[in-house]
Amino acid sequence: MSEDEGQQKARAGCTALVNFRGQEEAHSIMMPITRQQVEILLDNPAQRNYVVSAYADMRVRDGFRRHLELSLNNEARSAAAALAEAAARKDLDANIAVIREAVAEASPTARGLAVFSGVSRGLRQVIPLEFPVENRLVIDEEPFLLPLLEHWYGEPSFLIALFDANEAHLFERHHGRPEPVRDLEREDVAQDIQRDKPRFTVKKRFASTHHERLHGNDDAPFLHELSDAIAGRWKDGNFAGLILLGQSQETAALRGILPKGLDALVVGEAPHAMTGGAGDLNDVVSRLVDDWRLEQQRQILAELNERRKQDHLVANGATEVLDALQQGRAAQVLFGIRRDMPGARCPDCGYRFGAPIGECLYCGARCQSVNAAQDILRLAVRHRVPVVLFRAPARDDTLGPAGGVAALLRAGDNWAPRAEVPQESKDHAQVF
Repeated sequence: MSEDEGQQKARAGCTALVNFRGQEEAHSIMMPITRQQVEILLDNPAQRNYVVSAYADMRVRDGFRRHLELSLNNEARSAAAALAEAAARKDLDANIAVIREAVAEASPTARGLAVFSGVSRGLRQVIPLEFPVENRLVIDEEPFLLPLLEHWYGEPSFLIALFDANEAHLFERHHGRPEPVRDLEREDVAQDIQRDKPRFTVKKRFASTHHERLHGNDDAPFLHELSDAIAGRWKDGNFAGLILLGQSQETAALRGILPKGLDALVVGEAPHAMTGGAGDLNDVVSRLVDDWRLEQQRQILAELNERRKQDHLVANGATEVLDALQQGRAAQVLFGIRRDMPGARCPDCGYRFGAPIGECLYCGARCQSVNAAQDILRLAVRHRVPVVLFRAPARDDTLGPAGGVAALLRAGDNWAPRAEVPQESKDHAQVF
């Protein structure tokens, strides 16, 4: 079956699932946040003019309008000196007009909306969100991306294959819900042959057919076709793992055919009937994802503790993690639930620090206060470093003493600043 035919069948399958879910849920199907959307906001050149970042809870639109006006008044008071200039105030009014227009034109299916406007630098980015966000308005020299980045890493995507000997359905799980992307069907499924009779009858007749039941799953052309479809979809996506749903003998046969790299990325498998509804599928996938997440965190914390005991290739706290990211030494970043991490950024050399400092340790320029948690996630996206967000504090308080963030490293320090950077202020060293 060609790719186009597979996509047509996927659309038909999606229609069937829409009918099963009901009209209201069907209208809420939206595309997930893409890497390109995030990178456009990350790739802004260093500029001194500001950007207005707005997050709107679209479930109550009038509520955001009220919040918008209140936030404007608060921001204007807190940044009175900067906004007192006529040009700055004019730009602010133009940016707010962009946000109001985006909210008015937003799709009714969107549960949230992120708008980034910087008229002086030609920036206008509107991202409809499938998940709700708190109403928020931020005026800064950089786009405020923490809610997007937190969701980007907190809700990883998965590729799902539901299949049997006759047909297969591929799904992508974004934001906690599987969506159909492609259907496959064995080419000879409609042929009128005696494939279900015992193998010892009419041996010559059966010897000439290529049916899977007669030659075994390992040689099944349909499973090879499914393996190729999974590999192609994986190459085009950004998935944390692969989930296989089917009978044990068939999932085992498929894993034997999958490329070795893909087989190692299977995060779970379970039996599932082809006639089950969308709710049943989501329940099974959610259970497998939860089990995988718990096991992943257990293994990561065990490795982190071992590295700490040996003081080997580990970064503790926002300062050390930011240094490792900017020096290309970070292999994986681990976040607790804390996000109130004060940091600093040098507007001249661009270096980012994990503690509030007044003067850059490298060029001597005056630093600006920033959120170090956002800077860590920004750099992780830019350098494609995996991030694990722990939904709840670890039982043994593993990340608490480190200020809520740590990193596994691939190499030790390769250079250091001319002066010691403070690790954490006493007021922000509390256990998360």
